[in-house]
Amino acid sequence: MKRFFTLFFAILLCLVLLAVTIPTISIYLKTPMLLSGYSSLFETQFTTQLVLASVVLVVMCYLFFRLAIHGRKLLLFNLLVSILFCIGQVVFLLIMLATANKYEATISVSQSLKGPEKSMKSTETYTYLTIYNEKQLLNVYRPKTSSTKPSIPVICVHGGAFIEGNRTQVGYAAAWFTERGYTVFSIDYPLAKFNRQTWQSAANSVATAMRFVVKNTLQFNIDPNRFLLVGGSAGAALVMQTDLGLREGYVKAYDSVQPPILAGVIAIYPPVSLSELWQKMEAGKTVDLHDPARKYLGGSPLQFPQRYRQVNLIDHLSKGISLTLIVAGAIDHVVNVEATRTFVQKATDLKLPVSYVEVPYGEHVFDGNAHSIAGQIEWQKISDYLKRN
Repeated sequence: MKRFFTLFFAILLCLVLLAVTIPTISIYLKTPMLLSGYSSLFETQFTTQLVLASVVLVVMCYLFFRLAIHGRKLLLFNLLVSILFCIGQVVFLLIMLATANKYEATISVSQSLKGPEKSMKSTETYTYLTIYNEKQLLNVYRPKTSSTKPSIPVICVHGGAFIEGNRTQVGYAAAWFTERGYTVFSIDYPLAKFNRQTWQSAANSVATAMRFVVKNTLQFNIDPNRFLLVGGSAGAALVMQTDLGLREGYVKAYDSVQPPILAGVIAIYPPVSLSELWQKMEAGKTVDLHDPARKYLGGSPLQFPQRYRQVNLIDHLSKGISLTLIVAGAIDHVVNVEATRTFVQKATDLKLPVSYVEVPYGEHVFDGNAHSIAGQIEWQKISDYLKRN
């Protein structure tokens, strides 16, 4: 009976070790796409926790190998696999720490052991626009410390492939900005459907939200000339589209008066070229987002070239850009990070004020846990960007 339980536990432990080690290896090989993507997403959000777990597994496998009489070959195999898993975790940790050093970010190991935080709850909600017979709402998050001095307004635009999500998905941003004296506005915008394409109305709605805040400057106690737009994924595309479009004139508020030029933009893993992203999808190199693209734009780049030209951010740098910080993951399987790098290089060649931070082995939403090492790097770079500008 003792032999049976020893073998049963050894086999169970072997399966667990293979289940965690194979995905770790897939990250470094960057294949297959979904396995390496989900694995990287987990690794970047829980780097420190996984290192500690890997050490525990090594110690456990070593003790069982030393003490067990039966199944020693399998237990030895388990020990070797656990060591391999531990090495993979330590290497990933070292890569993250090297990245922090590269970007001069100070990391707190104790903080990295925390899990993701829930979004703050807003105490104020307003309707800033009615479109498609739907009210578009705006949540307000006041600074933690009250002051008579006008604060900088931050408008947060949620992601969701242009077809889902809402203003409550403000994540860590509301807490982070309000603690530093900013007033945060998290907005809804019209979501795309097969029977309504929102490639124009979504960005126009962001501009309209800016106008709503400007019209209520005294009520919100904000400085209307220091707008900061922040967005992630589809929201990142929209904040950049709003900035570039206001300059070129193809983005307009539904109000008769247009909002001021932005003071700054923070774009987290933005899709800067939906045409190139479609090509990547056709080649099977990204997650299949054909349906969201059809809802947002009506179809493919061949069917609607003009629509794609308008939303391809990489084609709209001639009239300049606001101070922009772009943060991306190096193996993002949802947006085309190669296009992001090209965008940054083009902006640099044009001597435009664009800063870029790239997290190695970072997947889409790698910053889901803001306390992780990757999350700390991102938020420290955001802090640096704000202090500089």
